[in-house]
Amino acid sequence: MAPFFLLVIRSYTVDMDNDHAALSRLPDEDLMRLIGQGIIAPPVAELFRRHNRPLFNFIAWLCQGDIGEAEDICQKTWVKLMQHHGNYQPTAVFRAFLYQIARNTLIDAKRDAYARRREPLHEEAECAAPGEDISPETEILLKRNIGQVRQALLDLPAAQREAIVLRFFSDMTLEEIAGLTGVGFETVKSRMRYGFAHLRRVLEPCDARV
Repeated sequence: MAPFFLLVIRSYTVDMDNDHAALSRLPDEDLMRLIGQGIIAPPVAELFRRHNRPLFNFIAWLCQGDIGEAEDICQKTWVKLMQHHGNYQPTAVFRAFLYQIARNTLIDAKRDAYARRREPLHEEAECAAPGEDISPETEILLKRNIGQVRQALLDLPAAQREAIVLRFFSDMTLEEIAGLTGVGFETVKSRMRYGFAHLRRVLEPCDARV
């Protein structure tokens, strides 16, 4: 299958410079309305430009750094967006809609593998839950030691890793994460507390050296 962006470019026969200037001022929801009206290539290309890199990063985290698998899932996500754009409701945040497609695509691709490894996306860590959310000081520490954070994230259970990536790298609210992952608000908070507790333990030696 050809890379998605090549499919877009091949069908893009209008004046790209003028279109880009006009489309870049439109919110995602209006671009999706244009797609719903049959104007496909230019708005999809603009959405691709805005969201493909963070989408790929999100998928790569869930794939535990498997770049080839992440590229495949990312490409399938954009293809499915074009196939199922009619399911989009303009009142919904486009990014959440896009990430939901990606997440479902990955779950479908990994269902058998997760079953074999006994690591479903809803799995929780078996440890005592810490009593507080992430503090501003901890967030600064995480950003300062991003290399150690990456490895520590890959060691987390899938559900905790997903919640932290969406919050920490995709800047989603807890409510948006709950809606995307299909779990309750308190479950999202619990997953993040477990995950951040692990990250804090990993980064304590780094903090001592600061």
